Amino acid sequence: MRNRAPQVSLQNAKASVLGREQREFQDRSVRKSRNADVSGVIEEEFGRYLIKAGILSGNSVARAFPKPPAKTQAMIADAIGESPAMAIEALKEILEERDKKRCDQRRLEGNSGTLVPSEREYTEALRQVRFTPAQITMLRALSIAGKKGLTVGQLSQAAGYKSRETSIKAFKKAGLLIAEYLDLDLPETVSEQNDSAAQIVALFHIESDDKPATWIMHEELHYAVRSVL
Repeated sequence: MRNRAPQVSLQNAKASVLGREQREFQDRSVRKSRNADVSGVIEEEFGRYLIKAGILSGNSVARAFPKPPAKTQAMIADAIGESPAMAIEALKEILEERDKKRCDQRRLEGNSGTLVPSEREYTEALRQVRFTPAQITMLRALSIAGKKGLTVGQLSQAAGYKSRETSIKAFKKAGLLIAEYLDLDLPETVSEQNDSAAQIVALFHIESDDKPATWIMHEELHYAVRSVL
């Protein structure tokens, strides 16, 4: 075993510092929110966000958090205004612009017509959605399989399901949870291979009539799973 300390690039060091600073900022935000006068805090739901506004250190501040039942309460965005109400309106504009930009960055999957979220969107969803252990196992297994994909039988085996129907239901639910968190519009499902919720996770692939169909995870989600799960 080498005794030399691992070399860290300047870029990685900067990313580490930025990540630490962001976590420290969020921690301060949570502490300040907890120390604020609760009676003066305004809460308002806006799409998939929960907005909290009030007077903080003499300033009118509005902050957006993931709406329950998200796993964490990490701040997503904030804004200031002349009053809490004006701060809320300013924050709504920021959130709308954020969502519009993300929609524009989604990739159209030609085979299924699915708008595939970006890796950043998938990463945020994976950090907030409460998946079952079986669903997490499925996502990991699909990520490991890569472009080879997995059949429904292989997905069932990986998750420990004996019933094919149960495994498909859990698989579709995982896609639905991601879609709900990201506020994705899903078209009506017409068949198993065209299931709109499942297509958020993977592409249904049929190579030939004599081979079983497989689910191949979207590349964007593949990298998100690798980094989060």
